[in-house]
Amino acid sequence: MKRILGLLAMLVAVQANAGEVTVSDAWSRATAPGQDAGMVQLVVTSKQAAKLVGVSSKDAKTAELHSMVHENGVMKMRQVDAIDLAAGKAVDLGQAGYHVMLIGLKQPLKAGEKTEITLTVRLANGKEEQVKVNAEIKPLAEPAQHQQMKMHH
Repeated sequence: MKRILGLLAMLVAVQANAGEVTVSDAWSRATAPGQDAGMVQLVVTSKQAAKLVGVSSKDAKTAELHSMVHENGVMKMRQVDAIDLAAGKAVDLGQAGYHVMLIGLKQPLKAGEKTEITLTVRLANGKEEQVKVNAEIKPLAEPAQHQQMKMHH
């Protein structure tokens, strides 16, 4: 009985300390014929101050963290080394002006499937955490009704 209680206590302790970083709402658009790059949006939350410092994908030759800014009426994307994550605050990459870029796709992104990426997060304590994410692939074009509903939110 003591062994069982001891094992249960260890399991509870591991679960309470595991997973400093959570990811939600990960998605990408399906790619058009001939398109060899895609963008992934997601929301990432870290329990402690951290930085998103890397990304990889088995579905692309390269995966990068990018910023998006408007300069003189032109949307420009640039690779960034890191994205700050405040403790306990959800960071919606899209709303914050960032995204994950998949370059050199090994196959087209098809609606209804998923693409897997792995995020590397450096926590304030110096440790790094790898977070595997399955991003839902949405249709290239959404129905007009769905787009209008989004505008009203």
